[in-house]
Amino acid sequence: MEIQTPGTAATDATVLALEKTTVRWYLLGMVFQGVWAAGYVLFPFVLGKSLAAPGWLVTLSVTMETTGMMLALYWGQLMVTGGRRRALFWGGLAGRLVLLAALNVTTAGQFTLLVCVVHMFAALVYPAQNGILQANIRPERRGRVFGWGALVQNLTMAATSIFMGRLLDGDPGSYRLIYPVLGCLGFIYPLILSRLPRPAGDLTHDPSRVFAVPRLPLGPIRLDRLARALVTPFREAVATFGEDRFFRWFEANFMVYGVAYMMLVPVVPLFFVHELNLSYGQISSARVLIASLGVALLSPVAGRLMDRLNPVRLSSVSYAVVSLYPLTLLLGALFLPTQPALGAYLAFGLYSLGMAGINVTWNMGSIAFAPPGQGGYYQGIHVAMVGIRGLVGPAVGFTVLRFMGYREVFVLAAVIFLTAAASSVLLGRRWSADVRREN
Repeated sequence: MEIQTPGTAATDATVLALEKTTVRWYLLGMVFQGVWAAGYVLFPFVLGKSLAAPGWLVTLSVTMETTGMMLALYWGQLMVTGGRRRALFWGGLAGRLVLLAALNVTTAGQFTLLVCVVHMFAALVYPAQNGILQANIRPERRGRVFGWGALVQNLTMAATSIFMGRLLDGDPGSYRLIYPVLGCLGFIYPLILSRLPRPAGDLTHDPSRVFAVPRLPLGPIRLDRLARALVTPFREAVATFGEDRFFRWFEANFMVYGVAYMMLVPVVPLFFVHELNLSYGQISSARVLIASLGVALLSPVAGRLMDRLNPVRLSSVSYAVVSLYPLTLLLGALFLPTQPALGAYLAFGLYSLGMAGINVTWNMGSIAFAPPGQGGYYQGIHVAMVGIRGLVGPAVGFTVLRFMGYREVFVLAAVIFLTAAASSVLLGRRWSADVRREN
């Protein structure tokens, strides 16, 4: 029988108090994150519908979003010297409050440039957030806490999307007023995270003075130092993959899944606008309301499953389920020509079923492979991989659409999703066998 000393009891009480405080503020922050996300996912739809942007520009905006994730490696390096909390504050300031400039946006080109700035700083939040959650929340509760956070975020996102859809249907130009408000509210989430307390004894460099401007190197720029700064994060990521084969395999599966997902990102908005002729209200209901409600209601269950099983097994099932999403879009257009919105609703219902699990493993799965204190770094690598597949997926999707059609895009995406599922099943077996041998 383990004897608990007064010092141990006090330490446990401190840990629980820190976790309780973190969870309370994290869940509050997810309300504002949900408001922000409702507008974020509608960027390509506003481009295509309100601003009549051509297909290539919608594809470019999507590619900028995913390519911007590659900056996570550089943001991670900046956090080593500047701290996670400071990075959250300044990243939120530059990447969210910048939407105040939407008041003066009138063309598709201007809107794309503004969205580009948002995407440049979007990748900064994920590794900083994961580092804080890894430090402040016990491993056996992280998936559950994230699941409840996703529930709060997606419920808020769904409610906000309904309101946004009605405003944009009434006045397509109202995005100029909507996005400045969303930028201000969205900034509250990284601000909350930046003010969370740190665990006792945490030696990670993370200064509390988040309002201080990060110090940048001054003096003449040397080409050799610049080249090393650009290459070093990628070299270190490659070294990490070489040392951790199961993490490498996990990321490879996400890469395969992600190519299919990115193929659909520029194609679905064009399909909704040009083929199904859906209104803003119907688009918001399918893309945000149904998808968000499904992910919201299922995320706590998915979080508990990841805690009880592991992210690899959960990913295997989720990849297989999400393969039904593009197939249902195709079948809905073929067999429900007089009810195009119904087919879209069914497709995004299946999408939400698969994405509930993927959302948890995408955000928290890398921590299962990370050594203590390295959760933010591993997540930085994970997020950066989104940028790499983001260069390929949208281009492949738009090219197949241009030279073949929507049917071919949807079928190809489904096949790629199933390939990722099969590979993930194999990884789960090998990883479990390796764990059993070690124990």
